[in-house]
Amino acid sequence: MGDTTTNPDAPATSAARPGRRLRDLIPALAAAAFAVVAFVLASQVPEGARLTQFSPRWWPEMLAALVLVLSVCLAVGALLRPTVTVEEDVPEEATGEGTWRLTAMLASIVGYGVLWYFIDFRVSTALLFIALTWLGGGRGWKALLLFPIVVTAILYLLFGVLLRVPL
Repeated sequence: MGDTTTNPDAPATSAARPGRRLRDLIPALAAAAFAVVAFVLASQVPEGARLTQFSPRWWPEMLAALVLVLSVCLAVGALLRPTVTVEEDVPEEATGEGTWRLTAMLASIVGYGVLWYFIDFRVSTALLFIALTWLGGGRGWKALLLFPIVVTAILYLLFGVLLRVPL
């Protein structure tokens, strides 16, 4: 009765498809490869004059190390996860609306790069987060105004004021 291949009314907790582990490992391996490349590229940043205890390569190296650690955790989790599948495990089919949203988000990010060249960081970043929030389904003044302004302010304080990165 537990075999779903002969009984369509049986619960969907049978053995997983053979490609399930590989499908779960691909994002972890891709992230690990990205982290290694990012770390190698960050280590090539010139040190320059040491004005503080942090060099210009500190932040990118820390982010690369964090991505590597998280990707290893993701890979270990994928390997240790029991190999059972449920109906919710099957990804949904791509829809026209989802494709449109993804394309619009990517276009917004490209537009942000162009807009940042002509408009101040604070204005262009707030506009980017407004667009991404709206495309992601955020509605209301808190989601469309308060969230982008707070995130932009935090980014500006972190990079523009504390780290003195020219924005």
